[in-house]
Amino acid sequence: MTELELVEYAIYHWVFGGDYDLPGLNEKGYVDPDFFDNYPQKNNYVAFSDLFDLIKYDPILNDNTGLMLCSGGVDSSLLACFRNQNLTEGPQNLIHTSYVEHNNNDLQKFINVIDACSSNSFVSSIDAKGYVAGIEFLSKHKFYQNTYAPTLAFALSSIETHSFSSLITGSGPDELFYGMEKYSWDTFEKLSYKSIAQSLEILDPTYNLQCYSKLLNAEGRELLQQVKQKRRSLYESIADMEFNIFDSQRLLAYATVTAQHMQLFNKIAKLFKLKHSAPYLNEQLVRLALTTSLDKLVELGSDKRVEIGKKYLKKYLSKYMPEDHVYGKKIGFHAPTTKFIFEYSKGFLIENIGYLPSWLNKDKTIKEINSRFDFPNKTADYFLYSLVNIIKHQIGECDDC
Repeated sequence: MTELELVEYAIYHWVFGGDYDLPGLNEKGYVDPDFFDNYPQKNNYVAFSDLFDLIKYDPILNDNTGLMLCSGGVDSSLLACFRNQNLTEGPQNLIHTSYVEHNNNDLQKFINVIDACSSNSFVSSIDAKGYVAGIEFLSKHKFYQNTYAPTLAFALSSIETHSFSSLITGSGPDELFYGMEKYSWDTFEKLSYKSIAQSLEILDPTYNLQCYSKLLNAEGRELLQQVKQKRRSLYESIADMEFNIFDSQRLLAYATVTAQHMQLFNKIAKLFKLKHSAPYLNEQLVRLALTTSLDKLVELGSDKRVEIGKKYLKKYLSKYMPEDHVYGKKIGFHAPTTKFIFEYSKGFLIENIGYLPSWLNKDKTIKEINSRFDFPNKTADYFLYSLVNIIKHQIGECDDC
């Protein structure tokens, strides 16, 4: 990564750009306006149901050598049900990740899936040691990504992946059928009076901006302005499409969150000699979803939590699994990152403080690191995680010199 990319990674956990073979994105990662020229004649439940029927016959879902990442949520549950019907040469292979002594687990949801679908199942229970091992693995391969990446890397390194040909994920529906899942519906409503570009800048998650802003020197502040301007060009390109805030934020999610996930799964799968496949991200379903007004895809009532999304997908899954599973709350993949790297990071950071990038003020950064360990429950960002990865990147660059 260049210095500019390092600053962007520090703030956003990902460097924007690249289509990652996603329908509707151009080679630079921007949404292609031409993709929306031909609106579908039908965008009701029947139209979506017909496409779900087609996804069932995606060749990857009829391949016994595929390994599917299964959280137990709606997306992976439906793919597991499809594979359960399709595969004739034995049970399917599923992998689930869970965190030791942490309440952000969907293990019961996963159990529901394996009760309904015959499978060989791997549950990777990850503690702090395993999570750090995942960070170490990725740094050796010079890949730095969001906080779930070490989880997946450790999980795949814990099993014999050579017997599988592909990694299958349920990527896509969160963004296609809702958008920026970090926010509830009323957040979008409150932004409807602002310009679209302004609103998207507010919604684009700047995980560590507040902390790093205090630590940047003059060089860093200039780089941050360049990063912000780069991201603003994305917001402005979406605003030019003249969609309302609800559909615009979904395009932002698709161009950033979905693209980030595709980079993550594509790259980590490749490191384990697997090909990543995401059956929902086919051109027909992406086009139909993104050209359907979002208010038709959510169960909008008095409840405005993110759980209102995926209305048609949930209705379709109800043909296969009980409603308490389909409509029950799912936690999702949330790594207890700070807790896991807390003990490890202090010694590592202080020992390698000489590898700080030139755009950080060294004295202020050391003071911030010490403050994190003096008051461990004070902050909720991912500063320690990102700084560990940035320094590992710098060490790797020096090793190559």
